[in-house]
Amino acid sequence: MKISPRRVLKVALLSATIIGGLPAIAAAQEAAAPQAASQGDTLDAVVVTGFKQSYANAVRAKKNAIEITDGISSDGLGRFPDLNVGEALQRIPGVQINREAEGRDATINLRGMPGEYARTTLNGQSFAYPPLLRDNQGTPLGAFNSDIFSAFVIQKSPMANTVSGGLSGNVDMQIAPALSRKDGGVAKLSYEHNTLGDLNAPAATLGYNKHLTDDLAVFGTIAYKKENFRRDTVRLNSYDYLTSAMTGLSPTQFNATYGQYFSPTACPTSATSYCRSLGQALGLSQAAATPFVTSNTGSKATNGVWANSQIRQYTRMNVGKVWSGSGGIEWKPNDNTKIGLIGFKTDRNLPDTTQYFLINTVLPSSTAGAGTVITPTGTPIQTNDGRYLYESYSFANMNALSSTRLYSQRQKSDGLIGNIDWSNDDWRLAGVLTASSGYNASVETEVDVANYTRAGGNGITGSLTTGLDDIGAFKYATAPTPQNSLTTGQTWTWGGPSDPTAFYNNGTKANSTNQLQIQGTESFAKSDVKTAAFDVERFVKFGPIKSIQAGVRLEREKFVSTGYRVYAYGAQTQNITSNMMVTAPFVDDFMGGSAGDYNRNWQVLNVHDFLNAVRPVTPYQSGGLSSQGFNIQYADSSYYDKNFTNENDVNQFYVQAKYDTEIFGHGVRGNFGGRYEDTDNTITTLDRVTPPTDSIGSSTAFKTDEYKNKYHYFLPSAIFVADVTDDLILRGAYYKTYVRPHPRQYSPSTKVSPAQILNSSLTSGSVNVYDVSVAIGNNKLRPYLAESFDLSLEWYNRPNGLISLAYFHKNITNRIAATSDPSILCPADGSTWGFGALSWDGTYCNATSLSSANKQVHVNATGAYNLDKPTTVEGVEFNIQQNLDFLPGFLANFGGSFNYAYTTSKSPAIAPFPGISKHNVNMIGYYETPKYGVRVVYNYRSDYPLNANGTYTGAARSVRARGQLDLSASYNVTDNFTLSLDAYNLTDSKRFEYENDTKVSRWVDYDGRTYTLTARATF
Repeated sequence: MKISPRRVLKVALLSATIIGGLPAIAAAQEAAAPQAASQGDTLDAVVVTGFKQSYANAVRAKKNAIEITDGISSDGLGRFPDLNVGEALQRIPGVQINREAEGRDATINLRGMPGEYARTTLNGQSFAYPPLLRDNQGTPLGAFNSDIFSAFVIQKSPMANTVSGGLSGNVDMQIAPALSRKDGGVAKLSYEHNTLGDLNAPAATLGYNKHLTDDLAVFGTIAYKKENFRRDTVRLNSYDYLTSAMTGLSPTQFNATYGQYFSPTACPTSATSYCRSLGQALGLSQAAATPFVTSNTGSKATNGVWANSQIRQYTRMNVGKVWSGSGGIEWKPNDNTKIGLIGFKTDRNLPDTTQYFLINTVLPSSTAGAGTVITPTGTPIQTNDGRYLYESYSFANMNALSSTRLYSQRQKSDGLIGNIDWSNDDWRLAGVLTASSGYNASVETEVDVANYTRAGGNGITGSLTTGLDDIGAFKYATAPTPQNSLTTGQTWTWGGPSDPTAFYNNGTKANSTNQLQIQGTESFAKSDVKTAAFDVERFVKFGPIKSIQAGVRLEREKFVSTGYRVYAYGAQTQNITSNMMVTAPFVDDFMGGSAGDYNRNWQVLNVHDFLNAVRPVTPYQSGGLSSQGFNIQYADSSYYDKNFTNENDVNQFYVQAKYDTEIFGHGVRGNFGGRYEDTDNTITTLDRVTPPTDSIGSSTAFKTDEYKNKYHYFLPSAIFVADVTDDLILRGAYYKTYVRPHPRQYSPSTKVSPAQILNSSLTSGSVNVYDVSVAIGNNKLRPYLAESFDLSLEWYNRPNGLISLAYFHKNITNRIAATSDPSILCPADGSTWGFGALSWDGTYCNATSLSSANKQVHVNATGAYNLDKPTTVEGVEFNIQQNLDFLPGFLANFGGSFNYAYTTSKSPAIAPFPGISKHNVNMIGYYETPKYGVRVVYNYRSDYPLNANGTYTGAARSVRARGQLDLSASYNVTDNFTLSLDAYNLTDSKRFEYENDTKVSRWVDYDGRTYTLTARATF
């Protein structure tokens, strides 16, 4: 049944009437930290003492605010009672945590939109958080220890004076200034226990606030946390249709056994069609396959019969530490003036994070007996996309590989915010200076030990049952044991410039039985942000207008990207010993035992011992070495794509008027105004001038190019707050904003690969078909824009109680889409690609000057562009929160909340909007006395699609609906000493991805349960 926002509005209003007195939630927002100096509606500081008071303060803050906002604050125990900031923020309507983000990066979606659509600020100011290394991510909130912050506020309808860039909203991380803090200190010790792997991690926080005089105060907080946790995953990486080569059957045998699932005629060319012809399955042209077509062919289906073609068991160990700190000073020289300085620093360093893969792949060969052969068992089932799928098969000559990857991560951010405020009865003046820097590094060094598929067989046999949508039915085994091993004293031969990542154990690949690969990706990003802002507000009495406010902000952003692939040449392989490879230490408790009969024939490397033994390496022909001491592979696209600088000089001006009046006896207040921004963008990047002659390349093949862009926008906004009654408030907002595409999303330079590669599947008769490729640079991409409407009705039905219903609608234009459609990417003049004039024949883009009667050259281009069709996102957010202190006796200690968000989107077919769950629910209940308190939280998120990027192979994935139960409890031993216990994922929930149909399972993540015991003392 289709559910419309209008229907949800009716249901939610009816629910509010029925259950108005039941436990509910409003997002907690603490006003302890001020908004930006340019924001005049700073709320008074409040003090929270527990769950109940924290939620009560949230209600008061929400009622007094102008914007439509939600938030969460410290619960008075010096903590956010959640595993990380992202987990805490998902308690807020419209916020969803991205559990696909590994390593507890704690990225979030806001109002269903990917994290990059939100703007993260610090005390209302732009700052350099750890920059993103991949697209569709948000700020890695896991890089910060939450103890250094006072509150997190989600600004859903930002005003004209708010930092722009938050298309879905702004996430403001707040650090309270010194004068607003109560004197005293806090010391906290925590101990985290993760059930998966029986892993433990301590944490500690120390903070102190001091008023040196009535007008001068300082504060400081330092927090340490060890990270020591694990994630286990089963990845069914790809599915392929059966072929005669894969099954080891002759064409006649294959048609007799599986031909009923394949089309007897050629299939139409379509990226979304699963149609597979018998000719494709036999590896023959349509004409050559015709003699094998019988009445059996296509009698049951034409989409082919499929089976899994790569299986991965995967464990990631996150090991490292996080140091975070904040401090500040504030001085009030007179009644009119405040001068403050706040500094922060965080350093999340995970040098020993390691990924362990068991990767076995079906690699069939057109030569009989030379590749993997699978034998399906049972009866295939039909999936909802028309394919037939085998759940089980046995195999021989499987490509068997153990991959161990040292995956060091480091995320840093630091900065200073200095502000001065002066005000009297007529004027308010404010100035802010900020300087901050961010850093993010992901350094993967991969070592693969492979018993690879080869002619005559490699001796690897086994069987697989995927379990379809039930990981408990998963069965997987290989023989012999060990599947992978190393030999002391083995002589290894480098694969050469055409195969630079590999070593072979017997001279050449053809003569060898084992392969050793040393490779990896090193990726770095650094950002610097400097801002200067000045605001002035004149208080007036001009009818309903109460003040006129204007300001200017100058912002300078610099993003420096560095990245490359590395390869094996020069490694001291003579130092490799057999004892460097061991049975995987987690094999006995993989997936907590929930993954059925998983493969225990799994060997991994002691990767530190291995890497220390093979280094230092010999540089290749005077080439450069990476940060880890390996040779850089200049021919790889990572070098070409990831080495650039992107700078923005942004000038911002705004003006807004605040009003407060009465209409028909009802108070109405708000503001209206506009913001003008112009941006000068400079991209300095590499351009390859000499095509590589091998797979290594050279740094001398590149030159530096510079691209300049300039754009400007006017962004109007208007907000009203109407007091329908003393307890019923109606809010509305209209505003425009924009988001710049993140520099790492799209390569700034065009890459042309002129080598003509024979396309054997299209070649037929006397006409040979060749492919050339072009990856189009995207240095002229424009920001994407949004026009937003918000409406919120809030009923404060009793003290500390709230029932609210909000509706939002966003119309997004200029979204960026990746495409390889030749109807779009086939310029008649051939651009500057070097292939001459081009023509599109309705199916392919042809290089006419390179083609002849017996030769065709297809130009396969890929690129990204700004869509000319809009995307809409709309939703409803229902919120109910009650403290039940009006009830008699112990019932007065209960309270709770419920919030529900319904979100939908409509987008062009070429660019579906990822990450949106239609339904998101939080149910929170608590019982609290002056001595102790207990809080139970259940979060549910319905299924949602993922971005199609980075899916390895196969179609785009979706994530199945998931619920999780958490618990927090605290006990006040004395007035100054508290013990608390937090438990996460008590439901032991997994994260499950699938391809079109849940039976086509792709990815199952398991984190286990986590418990944290905390002791806190104040002094």
